[in-house]
Amino acid sequence: MTKPFTVQRSLGQVRKMEDFTLEDATSRESYGAAFWREAVPLYPSRNRRLARLRLDPEILDWFGARKDDDHAGVNAVLRAYIERRRAEGQGVA
Repeated sequence: MTKPFTVQRSLGQVRKMEDFTLEDATSRESYGAAFWREAVPLYPSRNRRLARLRLDPEILDWFGARKDDDHAGVNAVLRAYIERRRAEGQGVA
């Protein structure tokens, strides 16, 4: 599915936009280091859908330095997170 149109912002509109930083983010419960040590990467079939994510450059750099396919690493972490939430009975995903 493609978008029927693309929104073009003027330079004035861009300058009026708010800038958000890490300090602006709401705090959330951390799963802690133990969760991430135990997280097992799962690599499903290539039957995937394209999604656009805006990630911080250092996140992509970190995953890119550890795998040939940085997208697979991000996908594995997100999948481990969802499976953990399901196991805890939290979240619909």
